[in-house]
Amino acid sequence: MLLNFSADAAYGKTAVQPVRMPIPPMPSTQPVPMPSYSAAATDLMDTPTDWTWRQLRDYVMRSVAERHGPQPTGDEIKTTAIFQSFHKRWGALAGPIARFAFEQQDGYWRSAPVTATRFTKGSDEYFAAPIAERLTSA
Repeated sequence: MLLNFSADAAYGKTAVQPVRMPIPPMPSTQPVPMPSYSAAATDLMDTPTDWTWRQLRDYVMRSVAERHGPQPTGDEIKTTAIFQSFHKRWGALAGPIARFAFEQQDGYWRSAPVTATRFTKGSDEYFAAPIAERLTSA
């Protein structure tokens, strides 16, 4: 939009006023579909030290939903990668670490809610390592 600022430009009521475009209405929001594993209970079949990455994922996602409400995961591939990687890094301690976080700490770690992102490699030093140390020293 061009405005005329020359000395001959009109002012007052005859001055050009900028046109304001109306704000379009917000599109209706659709509910976020939750992945099917949020209610899965495959982890109940084995002890936590024997959990597969799928059982670990099922336990964590169900525990997060119970304590903090359902969490849209957005990308199942990313969620799968998080839990596969965590299970590879921590092995038999992966399940006990998750159970400690939800059953002993009620889903909070250092005043922050535990979600799937807490199980990423970048959180190991802050989250998984201190829990693993507690579990192995007890």
